[in-house]
Amino acid sequence: MSTRINRREFLFGSAMTAVGVALSACARQAAPQPTQPPATKAAVQASPTPIPTQAATATPVPTAVPAKEAPALAELVKQGKLPPLTDRLPKNPLVLAPVNEIGTYGGRIRTFYHWQGFWAECQYGHSAVRWINDGMEIAPGICDTWSANADNTEWTFHIREGLKWSDGEPCTVDDVLYWWEDLVLNQDHPDQPPDFGSAGGKLVEFIKVDDYTVKLKYIEPTPLTAKRLAMWVNAGIGPRWIVPKHYLKQFHPKYNSEYKDFEVHDQKMSVMENPEYPTLNPWKLSKYEASVSQTWDRNPYYYAVDTEGNQLPYIDGIDATYIEDAEVQKLTIMQGSVDFVHFHKAALSDLSTMLENQEKGGYDVVLWDSGSGTGMMYFWNYDHPDDKRRALYRNPKFKRAMSHALDRPTIQRVVYYNTGILTTGTMSPKAIEFNFNAEAQAMYEKARSAYVDYDPAKAKALLDEIGVKDVDGDGWREFPDGSKLAVSIDIPADAGTECMSVLQIAEKNWKDIGLNIVINQMPPAEFGPLWRGGKLEIHTNWEVGDGPDHLLYPSWMVPNEPDRWAPLCGNRLMLVGTPKEDTELDKSPWDRTPPRWASTEPGYKDGPVAKLTEIYLKAMIEVDELKRHHMVWDMINIHIDDGPFFIGTVANYPRIIFKSKKLGNVPKKEQLRLGGFVNPWIIPYPAVTNPETYYFKA
Repeated sequence: MSTRINRREFLFGSAMTAVGVALSACARQAAPQPTQPPATKAAVQASPTPIPTQAATATPVPTAVPAKEAPALAELVKQGKLPPLTDRLPKNPLVLAPVNEIGTYGGRIRTFYHWQGFWAECQYGHSAVRWINDGMEIAPGICDTWSANADNTEWTFHIREGLKWSDGEPCTVDDVLYWWEDLVLNQDHPDQPPDFGSAGGKLVEFIKVDDYTVKLKYIEPTPLTAKRLAMWVNAGIGPRWIVPKHYLKQFHPKYNSEYKDFEVHDQKMSVMENPEYPTLNPWKLSKYEASVSQTWDRNPYYYAVDTEGNQLPYIDGIDATYIEDAEVQKLTIMQGSVDFVHFHKAALSDLSTMLENQEKGGYDVVLWDSGSGTGMMYFWNYDHPDDKRRALYRNPKFKRAMSHALDRPTIQRVVYYNTGILTTGTMSPKAIEFNFNAEAQAMYEKARSAYVDYDPAKAKALLDEIGVKDVDGDGWREFPDGSKLAVSIDIPADAGTECMSVLQIAEKNWKDIGLNIVINQMPPAEFGPLWRGGKLEIHTNWEVGDGPDHLLYPSWMVPNEPDRWAPLCGNRLMLVGTPKEDTELDKSPWDRTPPRWASTEPGYKDGPVAKLTEIYLKAMIEVDELKRHHMVWDMINIHIDDGPFFIGTVANYPRIIFKSKKLGNVPKKEQLRLGGFVNPWIIPYPAVTNPETYYFKA
């Protein structure tokens, strides 16, 4: 069993980071100047697009057009129950352009969910800045401007003046500082510093400039800060960065002696379960029954308008019913009882049936790209405790043999219905390092195709080369020393249909080249601790979907935590610069707490992970975007030359979206910059498509 150090322990207990400080000295260069985002929708650009540091895309409400609002809100204003719209909007509202046309007010979206965060993920209202164009650029959110100094050690964010919470109370920098000072820095509260909350092993300093301006000050360059703030939706999903102080402080032990802990406080701090909780989202939860339903109603203080000055959202509310069963979900859609849903259990195998019932059910099937870099994938435990097995699972020829043995064309046909891209396995093909110019696209093709060919003869030859042969004539290959070899595919017992369908083909493929495959299913609760402790063999039931920048969620590229292909290496990197780094040397790496390598040990220092880590640490503080992209390419080349470290099957298969035929401004695939980027959580689909501009046609 492994004991994991958490981020709070890592940062608060750190004496930190001589390594990071030394690296920063060689990376302090002038930041790229902000530019207007390009107007073209083409994926290939002449040069990388610098991240804009001013609100170039947030134009003011046209002064010649009086702002308008939903009739129901206008009636409340008339009755004196709500302030006028001009008093509810900030001075500079966020302007969102509908994808097709200006909408009309009214109607409610009927939907279902089997996970309560579904509609919370659809709303981007709490985010400082937002991804646009499938992660190729960043635009304003609740902050209308932001900037960085030349070496990216200081970032300044300006919240829209006059911004209000859904209960009409002002939203200011004090709400940011409450989250940071009273929750994150409070040792008794579980909130931990997010990725943008530290650099060089030291916590960022939040400085209040005025009521609407906050400065983030770091000890070394943090060129990814704006991108990190665009990740997730920064409310119910992903790390918070702003919360309503005026509401929550009444439950905080510091401000109310009636409370001795944070149990009530944190129950109240939920946009998904607490109808009282003030929000910045387009819709506010008004009713919640656990495992029954959610009701969301228009936020009268939402800070966005369309290009004609109409306050958003157009749609009055959302009525969501809890439906767990996949067949009931599909039947509900086909009966015409759903207006929009993207988080459902319908699979590609259901596509023909769902298409056949479109007209009868009054819905459209929309296919957006998943953005997956692998489809269902496999990765070896680079840090297995058995010396022979670890050497085998680190041997590039063994892993390439398993890759070439995979019949991906059959997997594509049977499981993915001839969609997607055959792939060795990469980060998302939508990532900027694969898209910003022709050289980037060539790098994707190189990585995708490295060991993708279905070639059982080549796979057998590679195994023969490394001495993995059938020496006793029983039909199964042995270890190079002649001892028995069984290769375990470890999966949690709740693995999904896609996992099992791909595994059925893969198991046969690997047995056909003489590998004795053993399927090891285990309780999900046992799986994670065993993997993080380095005790299992080959992991599946996952995919790689991460982007839009390799460095934002880099765990597949460089082991920086223990859940992926090198658990002990990941634990090591988490402890770099802390007092626990390179300690417990009298114990086996697997018996340390947490299990980890020391930097001087042969199992780590001479391998590719050390090279990946060195590049990664430099890239994280490199302010020149083009140089960072080249560093990422260097890391990808290590994956090609010394790997693969994980193997995929079919990338970028489509995701099925269901929408009412009456629902307008839901973009088609061709209207999305890269065709869609649905799967990774850090690109919050469909929030990036601006559901507040969806509307019902007459």
